[in-house]
Amino acid sequence: MVRVVPDVPALDRALDYAVPPSLAGRVAVGAVVRVPLHGRRVRGWVVQEGVVADPSLQLSEVARVTGLGPDADVIGLCRWAAWRWAGRLPSLLRVATPERAVPSPLRRPARHGNPGGGDPVAAGVLARGPGTHLLTVSPSADPVAVALAAAGLGQALVVAPALGTVEAMARGLGRAGVSVARWPGGYAAGAGGHTVVGGRAAVFAPLPGLAAVVVWDEHDEGLQSESSPTWHARELAIERARRAGVPCLLVSPCPSLEARAAATTPPASAGPAERRRGWAPLVVVDRRHDDMARTGLYSEALVEAVRTTRAAGERVVCVLNRTGRARLLACRSCGTVAECERCGAAVQLPDGVELVCSRCGTTRPTVCLRCGATAMKLLRAGVTKAREDLEALLREPVGAVSATPAADTADRMGAGRIGHEGVLIGTEAVLHRVGDAGLVAFLDVDQELLAPRYRAAEEALALLVLATRLVGGRTRGGRVLVQTRLPDHEVLAAAVRADPDLVAAAEGPRRDLLGLPPSGAVAAVGGEAAPEWVERLGRPPGVEVQGPREGWWLLRADRVDTLCDALAAVPRPPGRLRLQVDPARLP
Repeated sequence: MVRVVPDVPALDRALDYAVPPSLAGRVAVGAVVRVPLHGRRVRGWVVQEGVVADPSLQLSEVARVTGLGPDADVIGLCRWAAWRWAGRLPSLLRVATPERAVPSPLRRPARHGNPGGGDPVAAGVLARGPGTHLLTVSPSADPVAVALAAAGLGQALVVAPALGTVEAMARGLGRAGVSVARWPGGYAAGAGGHTVVGGRAAVFAPLPGLAAVVVWDEHDEGLQSESSPTWHARELAIERARRAGVPCLLVSPCPSLEARAAATTPPASAGPAERRRGWAPLVVVDRRHDDMARTGLYSEALVEAVRTTRAAGERVVCVLNRTGRARLLACRSCGTVAECERCGAAVQLPDGVELVCSRCGTTRPTVCLRCGATAMKLLRAGVTKAREDLEALLREPVGAVSATPAADTADRMGAGRIGHEGVLIGTEAVLHRVGDAGLVAFLDVDQELLAPRYRAAEEALALLVLATRLVGGRTRGGRVLVQTRLPDHEVLAAAVRADPDLVAAAEGPRRDLLGLPPSGAVAAVGGEAAPEWVERLGRPPGVEVQGPREGWWLLRADRVDTLCDALAAVPRPPGRLRLQVDPARLP
């Protein structure tokens, strides 16, 4: 008899099945099987062997074995993740299962790096032994050198949020003679003892000889699942290393408060001189006394910097995290902000003809509701209008880059691949889609510094890190420019001084005061089943329930285990439920 968790979203429990003689010896914990359920065959995972069932019951038999799945260690990690982020076990097991059937582990012997090889600072921190260790590096630090330091201890797990970084690590380790399993395609190689390199889902890889865990750019929000359950690869990596009794190294040029709180040993860092070389010079343009009606979005200092960079034959990248053409309009006659007559939200002018509400979709002619005037002035431009204005200033083509390739100017105009133009403008997606630049300019960095998100300061510093990597730190002579009315903000000071601790020193007390992670635990609950779920939750000790607000409830607790235990005790009602524990952005 075996216990199987069926891959059925509506069924969150294990069922018992008999093993037929034809499959004897093949059905073990971790095997992916097909089992009968309600007249059909479904996929499932064997999570327990030797089950003693009621002899009076006539159990169905396992139909067949399709291949390898998560082993006993990973199943235990998935159970913990289901508790930690209030999710269903099948959804976590699904992430831990290879996309294609894997019949058996790779039998080729694995090769590891030389002990003490790679980055010497990372090697020294890993030599501290089991525990969670934090390493602050420069934005231009070599991720391959850090990965080599971990591979020198044996089979390593290396997790990074960016695809380009993962590929560079895999190539670098391979050139150094290390056997690499690129997740998820290298599932069999990982099960055979090879070092695993991959994105956030690589934390679920099979690792029979795990010796060290590395999370590169642990601050990056790309390490967190965007859908429920909102599991985070950093927390899973820490838990996996703890269970295996091996060191876990968290690496970042701007460590998060969560990583600082999780560290069990004193933080380590590269030398001040090396960190400063890795940060690009930051030019802060103070716009507190500018006449915005005359200069608009582009200051004289920015225009001059763009022209100087273009004269040197280098690319310019401008960042504006506002899509569309006009994000905020006002009547030229009476100054009234243009709002939707139906829901009260600010309206936009996407096509230059009609006003459109992004909240409810209502459209109307370009007419002021207060005085009836038809002329509007632009208070906050989007990327589309900003591109047009920049083209007029520079008198050369300017490309627009967005998160959706089909919306890029180069794609629409047939101008070739993204990055063909010498000047590009876009949302923060441009920092991920362009290879290099001589100047990166944030047209309105205050939008990031003052964003209504509790991680706004950390996220703004992370954007400056991406910009620094694009221009190559101080070694290539590139620059990062920001336009701001907050020139003394701790984020800008941290980038100027190459000292991310300044942000942590300012943010830590704020999080403590507000009870936000890592000082507390929060969860957001929404969806059609949310009202009934919140009613079933009640008011458990140690958990504060706030809401509803726009269809969402916010749950808060001083301790993570208090919140997670309360969430795990609530039976789920039928219907769609969105349950997000420690979400990246609170609703």
